[in-house]
Amino acid sequence: SVELFLNGKSLGSQKVVPLFPLSWKVRYVPGMLEARGSKNDKIVMTATRRTSGAPAKIVLTSDRDELSADGEDVAIIRVETVDKDGLPVPTADALIQFQVTGAGKLIGVGNGDPNCLQSDKDPKRSLFSGLATAILQTTKTPGSLVLVATSNGIEPTTLTLKTKQVKLRPVGV
Repeated sequence: SVELFLNGKSLGSQKVVPLFPLSWKVRYVPGMLEARGSKNDKIVMTATRRTSGAPAKIVLTSDRDELSADGEDVAIIRVETVDKDGLPVPTADALIQFQVTGAGKLIGVGNGDPNCLQSDKDPKRSLFSGLATAILQTTKTPGSLVLVATSNGIEPTTLTLKTKQVKLRPVGV
């Protein structure tokens, strides 16, 4: 079974039925939701979600730290904002601007919004449901690839990735 708590107050417990989701009708109140999963009257899992505040900082996360300096390798960058306490802000829609220097370039941006009309090639993208993506591509020169993300009223951030020398593929073979 799973019992749901809002700010420490139980909203009831429901039995888990395989392949059927559990749901509660909960009126929005800032604070913390906690779900406690039990099996044989013993808590086996808990999950919490806290209400976030206004976006305070941009967070960039790469799918990897080191790339091949072959002019072809790419890194996918997750872009999100967090509040002053470090909690993700899933409602953020800030316009994030990107600047890339060093051993690479920005080749695309996205945010998953099927109605977004912003260019996938411009060095900026609005967050959708608090998230966006930037795609970086290496040059053939090893070194550091630096991405700076900025937005009005939000603390900017910098992500530095290493690009390493590799043997290039033969051309025209």
